Amino acid sequence: MIQIVPATDLPALADARVLIQAHISAHSTAHDPASTAALVAALPAPYEPPGGGLWVALWEGAAVGCVALQPLGATVGEIKRMYVEPAHRSHGVARRLVERVIEEARRRNYDTLRLGTLATMHAARALYRSFGFQEIAPYRAVEFGDTLFYELSLDAAAK
Repeated sequence: MIQIVPATDLPALADARVLIQAHISAHSTAHDPASTAALVAALPAPYEPPGGGLWVALWEGAAVGCVALQPLGATVGEIKRMYVEPAHRSHGVARRLVERVIEEARRRNYDTLRLGTLATMHAARALYRSFGFQEIAPYRAVEFGDTLFYELSLDAAAK
């Protein structure tokens, strides 16, 4: 069973730090060890309420994935740090994380949700499209490499 929990207590935050470290290590050539360490140490910033949040996916009690929400403006949120451990991919974990972050974006009264993902992440891109995300022009600097950007109108998305 997959459970999505907020990373608001120390055990969940520690899990989120490990997962985000793995995410950056696996996909980023732009982060050196010092900047990665600083980013991980600062968590849960910049994904803190009221505009943001950080969640961990648990599979049989073990942390296997995470996702963050970051405000880009009063009505726009951004999905960040979406990661599922390789051994737990294709089991619905990422879908549950996306469902949760969309739900949380709505709770925060965002009209639009954006994200960037690597062009090589074919399964992730298909997942985002299945939720109605549409490819858009870049809206921020690239962090990880060949990045594609997506946007979802929360008004148009199935509620």
